[in-house]
Amino acid sequence: MKREWTGRGARMLAFGLTLALGASLAANAALAAQNKTLSANAMAQRQREMADVVSAMADIEVNLAKLLLASGAQQSVTLLGETAMLAQHVSSGLSRLPLRYETASGAMKFAGQMEDYALALAVQVSGGGMLTSDDEAQIAGLLTACRALNEHLTGAGEKIYAEDMGEADVYADAAAGWQDETLSGSEISYPSLIYDGPFSDGRQEGQARGLTGEAITREQARQAAARFAGTTADRVTDAADSGGRFEAFGFTAQTESGRLNVQVTGQGGHLLWMMPEQASYSGRLTREDCLRSAQIWLADVGFGEMEACFVQAYDGMVVANFAAVQDGVLLYPDQVKVQVSMDSGAVVGAECSQYLTNHARRSMLTPGIDEEQARQMLSGRLDVQSSRLCVIPQEAGERLCWGFEGTFGGAKYYVFIDARTGEAADILRVAATQDGETAI
Repeated sequence: MKREWTGRGARMLAFGLTLALGASLAANAALAAQNKTLSANAMAQRQREMADVVSAMADIEVNLAKLLLASGAQQSVTLLGETAMLAQHVSSGLSRLPLRYETASGAMKFAGQMEDYALALAVQVSGGGMLTSDDEAQIAGLLTACRALNEHLTGAGEKIYAEDMGEADVYADAAAGWQDETLSGSEISYPSLIYDGPFSDGRQEGQARGLTGEAITREQARQAAARFAGTTADRVTDAADSGGRFEAFGFTAQTESGRLNVQVTGQGGHLLWMMPEQASYSGRLTREDCLRSAQIWLADVGFGEMEACFVQAYDGMVVANFAAVQDGVLLYPDQVKVQVSMDSGAVVGAECSQYLTNHARRSMLTPGIDEEQARQMLSGRLDVQSSRLCVIPQEAGERLCWGFEGTFGGAKYYVFIDARTGEAADILRVAATQDGETAI
């Protein structure tokens, strides 16, 4: 009996040990899975933090360059306030990244000093003072340092994006300090923020001043869609309608350039938008050829006098933002984006919501100061190439300005001076890309 009990006890003990081992293995597997999830989450958070820091540094660089061209107290205070907030964002973001102390401490100190200096200057300017030559020299120095730090942070960001944590212990890695050897690295070209052109994201709220005319039927809208697409009504079929602010009839038009989707407003039969189903064409024609085709199309379908603001080319299309012109004054709020096939020269796309929101005949387009008086308000650093009278969107309204195109520090800028008060109104920096020009 004793032997039998001993054998039974041994079997029970072995069974218990097996259960315990299985439970331990299961617990270890669960812990490993949990650690892997934590590591992945930590890596994703690290990448987001670095992306935010790099983006904020890029905005600071743009603001500092604009500040050297600013010619009015209000504009200077706005730029300085934005720079201070961005610098604070950079400092707090760097503090949450596992960078080496030698790297993080220097960058955080720089960001903190930039925040304090920008706030001090903002108080100085808002109190009636102006930027002194010493202030401008200091800003130029900050701009140079900012560009250098951008290179370092971009290199660090690239390493973070490429890093694979795998099964590593994220907490041990963070405690040891992230190994950021790339911060001593080579020169990096920082990417520009891309927009469609000057004021292409202008006012989209309020009454749609360009949405004129009576309600039309679907058949009338079909005829209009055929005219916009350059085809006949029998080649236009029904598609889904759109609601919202611009209620529109939807159609699909068969053209020589392929199938185009077209939306025509139920009020007045205006073109809301048109786009190709297949946006890839050969590049047989020049940009100039396509711009001439766009000008002819705009006049034929009722947009009147328009002028190209910015031009890009991609996927075998020339894509240009056109603004309306009234009595020689360029109306930036009244824009239409037009796509032209570089294969056939036909217009294959257009986006008109901004034009429909803002287009109306303006009154009071006579400036209070002439072009030469406005030129005197510019920074002497801007090498002016051209100027013209224009209307720009600003907050909930519009502003009549003298717009000056010029260069500074190897970059092209548009500087706008209020044509009634002589105050600085806005500054846009133009960046060249492989597709054309874009504005920041």
